Amino acid sequence: MKKILIPFILLFFNNIYSQSVTLESFGPSFDSPVEIKHAGDDRLFIVEQPGKIKILNADGTVNSTPFLDIENKVYYGGERGLLGLAFHPNYPSTPYFFVNYINNSGNTVIAKYAVSSNQDIADDNETILLTISQPYSNHNGGCINFGPDGYLYIGMGDGGSGGDPQNYSQNLNSLLGKMLRIDVNNGSPYAIPSDNPYGDEIWASGLRNPWKFSFDNNGDLWIADVGQNEFEEINLVSDDPGGINYGWRCYEGNSTYNTSSNCPDSSELTFPVGEYSHSNSGFFKCSITGGYTYRGSQIGGMNGVYFFADYCSQEIGMLSYNSSTDSWDMNLTSPNTTGSWVTFGEDINQEIYVASVYGSIYKITDAALGLNSVDPNKLNFYPNPTDGLILFNNYTEPLDLIIFDINGRVVIEHHNYSLQELNISELNAGIYFMQINNSYTQKIIKK
Repeated sequence: MKKILIPFILLFFNNIYSQSVTLESFGPSFDSPVEIKHAGDDRLFIVEQPGKIKILNADGTVNSTPFLDIENKVYYGGERGLLGLAFHPNYPSTPYFFVNYINNSGNTVIAKYAVSSNQDIADDNETILLTISQPYSNHNGGCINFGPDGYLYIGMGDGGSGGDPQNYSQNLNSLLGKMLRIDVNNGSPYAIPSDNPYGDEIWASGLRNPWKFSFDNNGDLWIADVGQNEFEEINLVSDDPGGINYGWRCYEGNSTYNTSSNCPDSSELTFPVGEYSHSNSGFFKCSITGGYTYRGSQIGGMNGVYFFADYCSQEIGMLSYNSSTDSWDMNLTSPNTTGSWVTFGEDINQEIYVASVYGSIYKITDAALGLNSVDPNKLNFYPNPTDGLILFNNYTEPLDLIIFDINGRVVIEHHNYSLQELNISELNAGIYFMQINNSYTQKIIKK
């Protein structure tokens, strides 16, 4: 399997903690994968935008027969297609799953399917739960997920064009630009949860295009909302009954966008816990792809870190809470591979995957696995801060050494390096991070 090293630098409790992970190629290429889900076992279900769902097995093989094929019902092109998948929370005891697709009339359809007697193949019979008219071909949402309350959450974009020209997101008479919540276990074809804030499907408003959202296993809801001209945002919902207004089109992230009409006071809005501009860190950005909070066991030190990506810059980002400052630390870094990252996914063990719209699926793994760890008590170096020359005491084993700048970019790299001295005089003054064998990291200061 192909492995691509990605340096990630995170800040925790005023200490510098560096963690390197790899993207490990997993399985063959798919046709425009836009969603990755599991069904409570070791299979991954890959949603292909043209209208098929395929099963990717734990050994990297793909079943020859698709799990579901509804290409004849799906309008595919641009941001349209088969977009979302959610298995019933009691699956397989309750053998239903739900999909979100754009039909041949260009409208959003939320539909229910059942699994056949063969668990690898779905029944073709469809029950349409909800159809939502779409005024434009973009910002049609896509993601659907069951929350810890057992209700189905549906992320709906503002309907498209640019700037939400009809101001759908702030209009509570429209389902566009909202987070919807429905009860699929009652009603015909569904019921409205009794505690929905407006007595209809709407649970939250003021969203532009929540392409991807996910629930953490602690119940937190993470919503990555795609921005307009300048800012991409990440929203966090904890223990809230609904009725939240995230501010679009009045605000884009934390900044005013269009307050010409129907805008509540800013005190009535909920602003993101994280945002980034389209121009920060030197790479043009355009569209956030939300991911998952890491709760797996294979990557040490990453518990509680939220993974996301940007489609245009092809950077992968992380957001982590810093208790010492009561704030959120964000870092974006560019892996050494080309991938317009369109979706993340989790397996049954809560390990995280990421997919490129070009077809490749990668598993995020720990770069340190299989490497020799470094005993920090034996690794002594000086001076720090330094004018340029770093000396090492009595550590002659060949090791891999990488120096990152504050933005996580590699500035010096040595492999199979015998540590005696290291010259960093070519670097500008500032803070850097020296990582050895992906298992030991120390802050160094260049004067």
